[in-house]
Formats: sequence, C-alpha cells, structure tokens
Amino acid sequence: MSSPIGRVPGRLNSHGQRPDVADTGGRRQPSAHDPTRAEDLSRTAVRTGTRSRATRERILQAARDELAGSDRLTVRAVAARAGVSRQTIYYHVRGLAGLRAALAPSQGAAATAPADTRERILEAAVRVLSRPGTPAGIDEIAAEAGVTKGAVYHHFVDRRALLRAVAERVTPVDEILAALAATDGLPDREALVVLLRAYHAAIAARAELVRNLVIASSRDPELLATLTEEMVGRGAPSLLGWVAERMARGTLRPVEPALVLQALFGAAWTPIVFGPHLFDAIRRIGGRPVAEVAEDYVDLFLNGLSAGR
Repeated sequence: MSSPIGRVPGRLNSHGQRPDVADTGGRRQPSAHDPTRAEDLSRTAVRTGTRSRATRERILQAARDELAGSDRLTVRAVAARAGVSRQTIYYHVRGLAGLRAALAPSQGAAATAPADTRERILEAAVRVLSRPGTPAGIDEIAAEAGVTKGAVYHHFVDRRALLRAVAERVTPVDEILAALAATDGLPDREALVVLLRAYHAAIAARAELVRNLVIASSRDPELLATLTEEMVGRGAPSLLGWVAERMARGTLRPVEPALVLQALFGAAWTPIVFGPHLFDAIRRIGGRPVAEVAEDYVDLFLNGLSAGR
C-alpha cells in the first residue's frame, strides 16, 4: 500500500490528510480558497441581499400604507403591518427618523434646497389652516405645497411638529419678548403701554389669519393645543416673571400674575378676533379701540394695581 504522502502531495494534518479534507469520514470540505466554496458564498450573499432588499421594501410599503390612513407614523404600527419586529425596522432604516427620510422623494434634490422645501410646506400649512372649514391634514397640506406626504414627514416628524412650526410663525411671542426687553428701566405705566401696543400691533398684522385659526382650532383640538402651548408655554413665563418682579419691588399690588396678562392683553385680543365689524360698532357708539387709547386703558388698569392706592 502506498504511503498517504505518496498519494497526497503537500502538507498533511495529523491524520495524514490535506487541510481541505474533512477529518471525519474522509469527506472533502472546501476551503476559503476553493472555487466551489467561493461560488457558494457568492450565491448565499446574493440571496441574502435580495431578501434584505425585499424586507426593506416591505417595511417602506407598510409605512406608505400606514400613512395612507393616518397622519401619524410609529415604528410599532409599521412593524405590525409589515409582519416584522421593531428591531428589524431599526436594522433596515434606523428607526422612525430613517423611515421618514427613506420615504421622502428625491433625496438628492431635497438635499440641494431643504430650507426652500420646508418653507414651502410651512407656507402651504398656513394657507390651508387659514381656510375655515377646509380639512387640514398632511394630505391637504402636501397637495397645497406640491410635494408628497413623504417630503412633509422628511421635514416635520408628524402633524404636531408642523403645527408647532405654524404656531411659532403666527403667535406674537417674539414681538412681545422683544418689547419686554425694551421695558427695562421704564416705570410701570410706560412699560405696560409698550407691551400693550406691541401685542396689538403684532396681532393686528396677522388679524385675518388669527381669526381663521381661532375658527379652525374650535374643530381641531390638536391645533388648539399647539397654539396654546406656543403662546402660554413660550411667551407667558417671561411675562409672568416680569409682573412678579414688579410686584416684589412693591410697585404693583400683589395679585395673581396671570390675571394681569389676561386683563392687559384681552382688551386688544377680543376686537381682533371679532374682526373689523366690532371696531365699527365701537366707533358708532362714540368709542375708540383700546390700541388708540392705550395710555387711558393702562391708567384704568393700574387703578386696581397701584401699590399706593
């Protein structure tokens, strides 16, 4: 019998076999350098890649289907619709943000002018929301802007985020905070006149939109909540702090600070919301809107606030 060395040239393992031959039963196992093994690996990679792409497309289609029936998108809902785990979605699209980005059309085009697209969507949302009686979902806003729902979600994670951006644009918080900064060092009377006039000017400049949003928010709880949060959540703390500081100095009588803001700004807000007909009615009885007599209104207002009274 010839030696294994004579039959199998090259290095042998401890069983007298070449390294690419199995130690059990003499069955040959392809090595990493074996052409057959490389071909198997290649076919496996192709199959794996195909399955991965198919899974990713199933996830994206599930997201599209989910958006077709709702303005909200969640990883849980998409996973259930696609028949995959949430971990699978995170693996393929890196969660909700990645899902929104994958749904957005023409990523190359969006990358060239994202600010322009965002602004167009925001302006469209303002127009749609300012039309009383018109549905104001993501579908309507996307159509008004001339983009897809995916593009809207690329810039705003959900409808609430879009409404928040609208609220930032239409509520007069920035103007009031700027006026508040300008009152530093002013006596109470002059400071309150500055705040009242700034508030009225800001509301009057967007009067029609304000009226329409008030009407729309009566049928849209999410819009109402978002507008309220923007005004109260971002603007009120600074104003309340300003009032509380003046009370602490002893120049204003200590009362509930929120009442001060409601009494001061309410007189300017009401005529704007009711519209020009209310202004006309006030003038017909010989009256003048509060903005035209701001000093008199503040004097009347201060009669109940003056620390010396």
